[in-house]
Amino acid sequence: MKRLGIITLLTIFSLSGAMAQMIKVDQKVFGMDCAPCAYGLERGLKKMDGLESVKVSLNDGKAYLTLAATNELTLQKIQEEVKNNGFSARNAEVTLKGELQKERNVWKVKVNGEIFIVSADTSGDVLTKLKPGKIWIKGFVKDEEDGEITGIWEIRIIEVLKS
Repeated sequence: MKRLGIITLLTIFSLSGAMAQMIKVDQKVFGMDCAPCAYGLERGLKKMDGLESVKVSLNDGKAYLTLAATNELTLQKIQEEVKNNGFSARNAEVTLKGELQKERNVWKVKVNGEIFIVSADTSGDVLTKLKPGKIWIKGFVKDEEDGEITGIWEIRIIEVLKS
């Protein structure tokens, strides 16, 4: 009986951890100007744990990342990997599941230790759909200076997928 209780607790904790995660990242990359550059970045990104697929497009100037069903990746780790490969990470379109909270009239989504602050330019239609609790969203993360990647982001939510 004791063993069943422990298994149940572990399952609950693993499911709650899996709820807050990045699902997809389309990362704009600045400084890629040749096919070997794109190939090198793709190889570097593929070394990261928690990725299901990676495609780097020189034509689009983007890295397209689909994350594994359970992962602990953060946007900060992804952007640092881009930087470590000699490029600058710019704006990103992200799909994520997290915990939505309202603090002092500011909406925040917490995912894997990162905080996504909902920007003022999020449409009123989207803002009316926000309720504290678990949420699945798609949005644009605003650019951070490469030297100041902190894990706190401003996001313009473009769609609430589930709440």
